[in-house]
Amino acid sequence: MCKTIALLQDETSVKSYLELMRAWMKDTTSLVALSLTSGRVIGVAVTRINSNSEKSDVYNRVRNFEGDALEKIMGLMNALIKRSNVYEEFDCDLYFRIKVLCVHPSYQQKGVGTALLKVCIQVASKLGISVVGGIFTSGLSQSLALKLGFRLIAEIRYSRWVVEDRIVFDDTGKGNYSVAFMAIRTPCE
Repeated sequence: MCKTIALLQDETSVKSYLELMRAWMKDTTSLVALSLTSGRVIGVAVTRINSNSEKSDVYNRVRNFEGDALEKIMGLMNALIKRSNVYEEFDCDLYFRIKVLCVHPSYQQKGVGTALLKVCIQVASKLGISVVGGIFTSGLSQSLALKLGFRLIAEIRYSRWVVEDRIVFDDTGKGNYSVAFMAIRTPCE
């Protein structure tokens, strides 16, 4: 999705997105995968505990985002979150939200994404949070989530996301047809 919208070419969007990521990561629940040989970061799961009673997921929906590309991405994400209503779907007040799941291209399809998702489920379980949910933007990540037991809660097809009579995400690549909110109930400890 970021590649399709040319996020990296929009300096304002990149700066704003990094500020947003820093704010999310201050919750200290995010996970980082490191290479055993080089010690470099090879993947991240930026996560946050969202609460219905505290309305902690409303923050992004009411915020103005700087940068055209980021505004378009967050518009789609926020519409998907509104459609999902995970609190009602799972009858819960809290859920462990995966905001960003990203693996360095040279480490993709080597189990890093799977490991990050499994640890997200473990962390939520250790914290006593009964649900893990997240937005999955590619066919590969959606397939991975399904294999781990996540289920589809809400979905928006890229070809149907139209703003000002234009399809926003028109070339998302083979197999990437939708953005999906998926969730799983955790084995709470």
